[in-house]
Amino acid sequence: MAGAVRRALAAAAVLPLLVTVLACGPQIDATPPDVANGTYAIEQRTVTLRDGVFEEAAAPGSAAKSTTRLLDARGFGDLAGKGLRDAAVVLTQTGGGSGTFYYLAAVLSAGGGKGAAAPAVLLGDRIVVEGIDIANGKITVRLMVRGPGEPFTASPSVRATRIFEVKAGALSEVK
Repeated sequence: MAGAVRRALAAAAVLPLLVTVLACGPQIDATPPDVANGTYAIEQRTVTLRDGVFEEAAAPGSAAKSTTRLLDARGFGDLAGKGLRDAAVVLTQTGGGSGTFYYLAAVLSAGGGKGAAAPAVLLGDRIVVEGIDIANGKITVRLMVRGPGEPFTASPSVRATRIFEVKAGALSEVK
């Protein structure tokens, strides 16, 4: 009789835990993709970062360098509804001229630190990225940009928010 009581008490203690685990749904893979050593498609070119940087000659035989850098502005969360920890990152490209072009890329996780990036989209030239968040399958990018008609020599002073989602393997802006 005492054994039956112990088994009933043990089952009663385990049942709420089992219900909680099952009710939580799929667990998100805690290992995000390695964004600092990934391959990105930017403006019909492919670059592979090593420790967050890619560099090449700006033109054949040129001493000027075209450089792509991964910024610290990053967001992590589930973009594809697969229970994996995807990433949204900002990359800059400079090519020897005065511009610094900012791009947003989404890296869809394959689990275990691996992932594939959707083609990057241009955010702007010489802007300020204040932050990135991922929630409900969408990427929110908070920026500082220039107002209409302001020259590129002016510091960005207008707050802007842009929202993106991944559809059919590509980033698209949500209007």
